[in-house]
This record gives sequence, structure tokens and C-alpha cells, in this order.
Amino acid sequence: MAHATIYRSCFALLLALLAGFVNAQDSRAKDDSERKERLEFMKRQAAEYTITLDADKPVELALHDEPILRFSNPVGGVPDGIVVMWKEGARPAIFAQVFQIKNGDWLHECQSMAATGLTMQSGSVTRWQPKSGPGEFRPLNDAGAAADSAARRLVQMKALAARFAASDDFKISSTDKETTRHELRLLPTPVYRYEDKSADIADGAVFAFVHGTDPEMFLTLEYRDAGGKAGWQYALAPMTCWAVQAQLDGKEVWSVPERLGKSTPSDPYHIWKYVPGTTSER
Repeated sequence: MAHATIYRSCFALLLALLAGFVNAQDSRAKDDSERKERLEFMKRQAAEYTITLDADKPVELALHDEPILRFSNPVGGVPDGIVVMWKEGARPAIFAQVFQIKNGDWLHECQSMAATGLTMQSGSVTRWQPKSGPGEFRPLNDAGAAADSAARRLVQMKALAARFAASDDFKISSTDKETTRHELRLLPTPVYRYEDKSADIADGAVFAFVHGTDPEMFLTLEYRDAGGKAGWQYALAPMTCWAVQAQLDGKEVWSVPERLGKSTPSDPYHIWKYVPGTTSER
């Protein structure tokens, strides 16, 4: 009798464990499916835009085929987002974040890297029209010559990126009176790598400085060989409305102020609320 009771108890426990496992698998499958659907929705949002560079003959920028990064920011209330990029040739021309915040709203955040003005349109509506980019690339005069292979240049670029440090002054809520400084983490692997011989770029890479996994600043490194002058150059681009600072070898070389609610469609950086089928802006 005692053995039968034990067997029944063990069997009931096994059934409960099996049911829990099945439920967990179903829940995980549902989460994976929703995550995939959300990714496709974010990609479709980015694909709605047409972007042209200002020129006598306007040049349409190409949207990179896949997001260069997917991220979240639990501290900032961002459950999911992607970074997309438009290119001029192979070079980055625009970084953009498509992300959702905790109240369910979708935001689009764009930063120009283009040397000229541009126009971003959604259908017939102009959403962003910056007059210029963030500024010219700066030389890294003490970086040495480029290595003789792609693999060695990657090691070289990782070492150059590690010489930089960055931080941002972040508010968990826009109503907070004080900001908190957060040291940003350098992702060790570039989010994008390229060459563009037509622009005399032998090698280039984009590195992300992140808060959690949310990129707050991009560092672009390029080795150029133009006019007999070869050398490494860098450019820094903010990907946030908060104040950002960057140091090279411990010395501050770049900063941008807080721009919460201050950006306009004519600025190199702009953020707006995306509402499908409308022209509402934040």
C-alpha cells in the first residue's frame, strides 16, 4: 500500500514537472515568435523612408540590408530596438534607432554622418532635413600605418578604439532634476566594417559605446590614402538626446550637450514619435 502511494505521488510530481516544462516551452516559443514579428515591424518602419543627399543631382542613400545592432535598455525603459544605417557607397551616412518605449510608443532617432545636407521623406512628408553632418573626421596622427592584412587591421582598429572612453549624463525619467553620469561600455567587435576604394578608404569600422546594449555613441575609424597622404582618422557621433562626452587617451576630445526636446528637423540629430499612417511628431 505504501509503495503504491509513493508511486502515485511520484507519478503526479512527474506529470506536474512535465506540464511545467511544456508550458515553459510554449511560452518561450511565443516570446520568440513575438520577437521575430517585432523585428520585422521595426525593419518595415525604417524601409518607409527615402533619403537623398543635397546635390545638383540628388543621390539616394541605400538602406543597409540588415540592422547593425539590436538592443534594449531596461534603465531607460526601452524593451526592444534596432540600429539601422543608410550608406553612401559603402560608407555610413546615417545611423538611426527604431525603438519602443515602455508606454508602447515607437520613436525614431537619427544622426547624420553625411558631409552634406540631406532630406528624409516618408511618402510625400519630409520628416528630417539636416543642413550638415556632425563635422569632419579628425586625424589620429600617432596611430601608425595600416597593417598589411584585413585580419591585422581589425586587431589594429580594436586597439585604436580601446584608446577612447565615453560617458553620458542620463536621466531615468525626463522629470528628474539631476542627471547621473554613466560610463559607456565599448563593444569589442565592430558593428559594421567596410572599404570604399572610390573614397580612398582602405579599411573602416564602426564601434558602439553602449549603456546596457543601447548605443549612446558611435566611433567610426577609417584608414584613408588620398593624394599621397595616408593615415587613420576618426569621427564620433551621438545616438542619444542626453549629454555625451568622449576621451582619447584620458583627455576629453569631444562632447555634445543635452538635447532633450530641443532637436529640430534641420539639426544633424533629431528624434520623433512614429505613428503608423500619420505624421505625428514628438
